[in-house]
Formats: sequence, C-alpha cells, structure tokens
Amino acid sequence: MVLAGVPLAPSVSANTAYDIVIRGGRVIDPATGLDSVRNVAIADGRIAAMSTEPLSGRVTINADGLVVAPGFIDVHSHGMTIPNGWLQAFDGVTTALELETGAWPVADAYRAAAQQGRPINYGYSVAWSGIRREVLGDRAQDLATGAEIGTILARVSEGLDAGGLGVGTPVGYSTRTNRTEYWDVAALAAKRGVPVFTHVRTKNGRDPDSALEAFGEVISTAATTGAHMHLCHINSSGLRDIPRLTGMIAKARAYGIPVTSEAYPWGAGSTSIGAPFLAPENLPLLDIGPENIEFIATGERPATVGRLAELREAKPEERVIVHYLNETIETERALIEQALVLEDGIIASDAVRYSVKDRIVTEAVWPLPAGVAGHPRSAATFTKVLGEYVRERGLLGLADAIRRSTLLPAQLLEPVAPGMKRKGRIGIGMDADIVVFDPATVGAAATYEKPAEPARGMRHVLVGGTFVIRDGKLIASARPGRAIRGETTE
Repeated sequence: MVLAGVPLAPSVSANTAYDIVIRGGRVIDPATGLDSVRNVAIADGRIAAMSTEPLSGRVTINADGLVVAPGFIDVHSHGMTIPNGWLQAFDGVTTALELETGAWPVADAYRAAAQQGRPINYGYSVAWSGIRREVLGDRAQDLATGAEIGTILARVSEGLDAGGLGVGTPVGYSTRTNRTEYWDVAALAAKRGVPVFTHVRTKNGRDPDSALEAFGEVISTAATTGAHMHLCHINSSGLRDIPRLTGMIAKARAYGIPVTSEAYPWGAGSTSIGAPFLAPENLPLLDIGPENIEFIATGERPATVGRLAELREAKPEERVIVHYLNETIETERALIEQALVLEDGIIASDAVRYSVKDRIVTEAVWPLPAGVAGHPRSAATFTKVLGEYVRERGLLGLADAIRRSTLLPAQLLEPVAPGMKRKGRIGIGMDADIVVFDPATVGAAATYEKPAEPARGMRHVLVGGTFVIRDGKLIASARPGRAIRGETTE
C-alpha cells in the first residue's frame, strides 16, 4: 500500500504496540514530497509504520501543530565534543560530520569518539593537512616533492580504507602547497568514488589571489578529474564576490560538473589568528581592518595592524571571530542570503568548539560553564534558517529548507557511505533520526555575545529512536550517536 508516495508497512494496525509513536504531526519528507499529517511509529531504531490511522506505542508523543522531519545532517562541524553535540541537537542536528578538515589518523578519531560516546551521530573525512604534517614536518605549508606526494596519496588511501568519508582539503590554510598535488588528490578521490571537501585557497575580493581564482581551481578540478568537489562555507569564502561566484557554481552544475556547495546564515566567520588570509597586508583585499577581528578568549579587537601582527606571532592558533559582513546592513545581508539560497545549496554550520579562556570545553556537564565563548553558528544555524529565512522573511520554503538540511547532505555522502540512504528521509525502514519542532517559535537564541544559548523550538530530537531532547529538555545521559563510516574499496 502507498500513501502520498510513502509505502506503509503491511502490518500497520492500531493493535500493534511500537516503541514510540509520534502522533498527529505535519510530516515533511524531502525524498517523496510528503507534507501532510501522519502518525509515525518507531521500532528498533527505525521508522516502522506511517499512517493516517491511529497507531499504538509504548511511548506516544503528541505532535499536533508541530513539524516532524528527518534529523538535520551537518556536513561541516569542527565541534566534535559531547557539549557541542548537545547544543547541535537543540539546533536539530542528529548527525555532525567533520569533513572540511577531517581527522588523521582516521581510525583513532572514530575509536576515541566511540569510547567516549556521542549524543549524535559522527564521522570524519581523511585529513590531507594532517597527513602533510606527518610526511613533511616543518615544511607542511610548502611544496612537496614528487616522492612526497606519492606518500601523501598512499596515506589518503589508507584513511579511506579506515572509513574516511572523503578527503578534507583546507588549502586556504596551506596556500603555497602544490596545485598538482591538489589535482592528484582529487583524481584519487574520483577513483575511489568519494567527495573532496575544500576550503578554497584564497578569498580576496579582487586580484591578486582572488576568490574567483580559488573557486575556479575547485570547479576545474572537478571538471578534469571527475571528482565530486564540495565547496565549504561559500558565504565566508566568497564575501563581496558572492554574486559572481554563485553564478559560477550554478553554471558549472548546469554543465554537469560534479560540484556542490554549502553556506551558513551568519556574517562572521571563525578561525585561528594565524590563518594566511588574515595577514595584515591582506586585510584590504578582504575589505576589513584589524578592528573586524575579535579574539574569542579575551574579546580584544586589535586597534592597529601592528598589534594584529604581534598577536599573530605570539599565538598563531588563538581562535578569533572575523566580522566580514554586517548582517544589519541590507546590502551585506543580501550577500549572505544569496550564498545560502543558491539552488541545491546545502546548509552547514562550520561549528567550532566552545572554550573558557584558553581551555576547550570537553567535559560532559550541562549547562555549559559560565563565560563560555565561541561562535553562535555552533548552536544556531539550522534553526536560524528556519526562523528567519523561512518564517520571518520567506526566502525559503519550509520543505526546501528541510531538504537542504537533510536529503541533500545525505545524497552527497551516499556513494561513500551507503548507510546514508537511510538518513535524511521520513519513510518506512529509514533510521529514526527525527526532529519534532514548533514552526511558530523555532529560531536562534545564540548571539555573538551569548554564543552557547540553546536554540528555540525543538520539542523532541531522536537519534536512532532514542530521545536526546524530549519535551524541550536535554537528556544529558543519552549517548545514541553512532559512527558514519565510508565503505569504499580500491
């Protein structure tokens, strides 16, 4: 039997007692286009039945007036800790993946996460930059020899064999590395059938070293290797050239070139102060000054380029927020919007870990410590889109915003991780990674001043059929997160 494109289990019956029944919610499934009131039953961690008829569950959740959707899949999260996972769950995220930078060794990252437990699902790409540090040592930011490139490629293959979900290539932090090596890594990825996740090499609004050149490198690499190239955070990589760059991406996709993109709805980025693009002499090409850079631990904004140079020299790894685009200025907000609403663009957070002064917060204590610092995108990216872009400004339809947060990221990863075919969807047999939220109140609470405020409106969040959030409250003891691993072979 099929109902509105969704198959119903033959045994659907009011007499069958399922583990959990979500009753009477507006179910939105981006895979089939279903957008209607249904009862959803969960058993053994998966969706077991969907019906307009009553269903019986050992636990029943009343979802009248609420939206029931697949859990959000964040393909760009550096906040791979338990407290970050909790805040991302309030943002509707049930799977958080570290793909732009990745991990090395990959097996060690998966092992550590499994030993600690995670509230939401997790996974990693192969960290090209980590391999370079291992192979080249102090020369990791510079050119490699042919023999060294061969060793790097062999290690990338080892990481894919260990379950890596593709290759993370943040060349924006290693701008002087080999273009040929980048192409060879992509060619290997194409052979293995895995994506390459790139922070572009440069982000300047004009020559030299423009974002146009950097985006062109990614697109031409996709065209000439056949690799699926994924452009990370095009909002903070494209900046004031976003109109031209989004046009490039759209045209490339129209030609069938395998390139995808992601964006988040904030005007500021976050990185380490030692990033090459934050060199004092480069700031004019970004149309910012030292006062646009805010140190997370201290709140200092350097008043001069001299002070900025001092801080870069003293603590190159110090985390900063970089205020690129001002969301209160209409023309600059329009650039962020254009990056995010690009057709078939994925929503992703670029979440970063929280800290108190110089200490990263990793302990499983809720609420988080007083004075915690970070970037609000870590707590409110998907809900900010739902609250502002969908409800308040009508820039996206609700179903489209959900699709960009669920089905599109799942499809991006299906070639390397077949288990993703059970995620990003609401249907029989799908994993019960489910969010239930109030469309009238869902939205961001985090700000730059208070970056760890839990998002509003998520009534229930389930990971594999287990509540992480129930009735709007965190279940801090829940650790249902499971590894998402690549399954490619030579």
